[in-house]
Amino acid sequence: MFFGLGAVGSNLLICLAELAERDGVPVHFVVYTIDPAGARDALFHAERMFDRIDFHGVPDLAPVFAQAAPHDRQLAGAAMLINAALPELNGPIIELGLRLGAHTMDLASDMYNEATDRTLTVPQYAYDEALRERALAALINLGISPGVTDFLIGRSIFSLLAAGRPGLRIESIELFLLEEIDSDQVVFSWSPVVALEELAACPRVLSEGRIQVMDPFSMARNHSFPYEPAPVRQYPLYQEELLSLHRAFPEIPDIGVYTGGSEVELVKALYQLNLLSKRTLPDQPELTVEALVRAILPGMQRPRRIEELLRSGIIRRAHFCASAEIRVSELVRNERQTVIETVGLSYHRYPELLGSPYAGATYIAYATGVGAGILAWQTLQHLRTAPGSIVGVTSGVDLARQLPQVLADAVRRDLVAWEIDLFQGIRDAAEVH
Repeated sequence: MFFGLGAVGSNLLICLAELAERDGVPVHFVVYTIDPAGARDALFHAERMFDRIDFHGVPDLAPVFAQAAPHDRQLAGAAMLINAALPELNGPIIELGLRLGAHTMDLASDMYNEATDRTLTVPQYAYDEALRERALAALINLGISPGVTDFLIGRSIFSLLAAGRPGLRIESIELFLLEEIDSDQVVFSWSPVVALEELAACPRVLSEGRIQVMDPFSMARNHSFPYEPAPVRQYPLYQEELLSLHRAFPEIPDIGVYTGGSEVELVKALYQLNLLSKRTLPDQPELTVEALVRAILPGMQRPRRIEELLRSGIIRRAHFCASAEIRVSELVRNERQTVIETVGLSYHRYPELLGSPYAGATYIAYATGVGAGILAWQTLQHLRTAPGSIVGVTSGVDLARQLPQVLADAVRRDLVAWEIDLFQGIRDAAEVH
């Protein structure tokens, strides 16, 4: 059951359908959306799947959440409820899943609020006990980042800890993100509103066990990514990985998430020009500068337009990359040696979407939808054979620990099969300047 079906949701549905076909599992999809025509249009290269999809146009989701007729019949037998709309729907969808006996999944937390700042816990965890009592799972913050990033980092750290080496200490985790697009036009690959919300929350890092708040675009640094000719400027970011990794590994004192690339530089320019100010306009006191900029910024283009921009060469190149550096020290030959273990992913084959069911996706929406689909599918496969083995609120880090080795390996193979490269390495920290 999908709630919303936009840029990411359409790619997620296609990926799940392809995985089900490959594994011979019959799956039917139900989509609730305020714009059924737009949802169908987002799947304009996947129309062969329409016989497996029921589209329901609903101006308001409240009757669906209340299981009012005819939605009660439509919801019957649901295996998973997926929030592909807004983070604020996470709670109502989990509550519905509890009543239906269905697992749930979402892509992001509604985390920019006072409660999360105070508790360092995202809102979905309020349902953890109720989910465990019903032997249900809420897969939270799935996608490419957070989601796959948490999964890959978690696999590396759990492997390090499982060795049981005396004196081994994980000193820090730093996650670097790249959002790079080379285009003759300004093309947003995600909602500008999301970027502005993250910016308004102010960047944070965990330093010596304490959360530190910084000014936007301060404390910049450079990072070298695979397939990029030069280091990319990176800025601290307040994102779900900071909280999920701290929750999973509270003993690690330093954790940071950083982001950079052409799309980030565009938002930085708006910020430095004071175009994201809360100051009101002189002749319109009810309107802020930021609200005006939000209104005139180009939003995400529709899939058909994105495909046209890519096919015509207006979008020449795009690259999403996530590179995590895990700093590890241990006693070797009576000396403490420090190494940096790198684990990450890269999606840089964007033009190859042309001619596929995903044509028209932005490079970030494709990677996010595919990452979420693969993690969710392998989890559902495990739950089919081992009911109750994964329960409660579950992040990508939790899946790294709870999925059997054979399915964790399957996640990695599936990511590569869907054109997302993985990389891993170890180097001496003394080489890092």
